[in-house]
Amino acid sequence: MRPAQIRLAAVAGVLAVAVGVATAFVVGHDGPSPVQPAAIADTTTSTTRDAVATGDPTPTTRPKPKPPVDRDGQAAKAAAVAFARQLGMRDPVVASLQKTGATAEVGVHPRSGEGGARFDRATTLVQLHRYSYGWVATGARAVNTIEVDEPLAFQRIESPLTVSGLSVAYEGTVHVTVTEDRRGSDRVLGRGVVQGGGTELAPFRGEIPFADHTVGVDAGWVIFSGDTGADVGIVSATAVRIRFIDSDHAPQILGVSTTPAPSASAQLVTLTGTGTLTVRVRAFGADEVRVLLVPSGTGGRFHARLLGVDTTGEDGERWSVAWRYPDEPVHGYLLIQVNGRGGTDEHGGIAVLHE
Repeated sequence: MRPAQIRLAAVAGVLAVAVGVATAFVVGHDGPSPVQPAAIADTTTSTTRDAVATGDPTPTTRPKPKPPVDRDGQAAKAAAVAFARQLGMRDPVVASLQKTGATAEVGVHPRSGEGGARFDRATTLVQLHRYSYGWVATGARAVNTIEVDEPLAFQRIESPLTVSGLSVAYEGTVHVTVTEDRRGSDRVLGRGVVQGGGTELAPFRGEIPFADHTVGVDAGWVIFSGDTGADVGIVSATAVRIRFIDSDHAPQILGVSTTPAPSASAQLVTLTGTGTLTVRVRAFGADEVRVLLVPSGTGGRFHARLLGVDTTGEDGERWSVAWRYPDEPVHGYLLIQVNGRGGTDEHGGIAVLHE
């Protein structure tokens, strides 16, 4: 090898050693490196893995959407609370709501009872109907304490009013109040008491006299509330919507027929499967005809089911109600109620059976 070539090789060797030492110094340095490609790759891989695992394209957590507010239900509850307060319940609280179309039933109870005792369920069920201007109470039922047979809802009444049914209350005492509609607090026309059961449901019956209603006022309430023996307001109440007699001409039922027709001997209509039961009524002095199905047994009228109402009778004398019945057991009788400005007439002689 020539001297010049020997010198070039030596220089190259020295450069190689220098580069190796410099590389070793960079790799073993404890301080932060300006470029860390391995760390960047790891972060990207972790983020992608988390996103795939959660099914969310972003690693952030999104809040769950709130359920929509049931404003219609809230309005029904508010109407029920206002009505319960009108009946005499102090600080009523909503316990339940069942709403179907334009009708609703709201369970309420006082916030507390005697000695601050708390209620764990509804004591009164308020029935409501939704009109174009809002929810309106159509009745109320005391839960397991007061079942009213007379008067029926929307019956025309006059003084003295006959009341009857089943009840259980402190010392058997049930307070009965007759009111007429008025802006603000309703006007009280009369009050009285009847005696039912003190420890279990027992029959009550009595007559409640009341003052003449205001001319032009057609409707009001008959309110039944049990005595509690303590000054805590009412705990539960049954309220029946009524109308007042405004004429001397009492309505009269002239005849009733049905399709299917009842058997000639027993006056029993037998139903099968699903179908339509049509009730035709001939009546005098009527404004409307209501057909109810009353279940058999004691206290059946309290559980009467409204099948239909006719307010546009043909020639003012012929009326009809059609009920589309389901395929389910029925054992009771038809109660035809004819209302007019002169009072109410009833017919209850046709039994109904569906097995």
